[in-house]
Amino acid sequence: MKIRASRGVTPLYREAYVYCTNEACGFRGKLGLEMLQTLSPSATPNPDVKLPLAPSLLSQLLHDAN
Repeated sequence: MKIRASRGVTPLYREAYVYCTNEACGFRGKLGLEMLQTLSPSATPNPDVKLPLAPSLLSQLLHDAN
């Protein structure tokens, strides 16, 4: 599979058009990609984006705060 094109629908969701690299196959499809969690906080966060912290990051931040 390869991505032929993609577009951002929202800051957290992207659609991509994919195709099979085997020319005999002919498959093409539409893929949805969603950002689910923050694994590492941004140094320049977008104030309009509210993304939950991954449990491991939350535990680390709570541990570091104590």
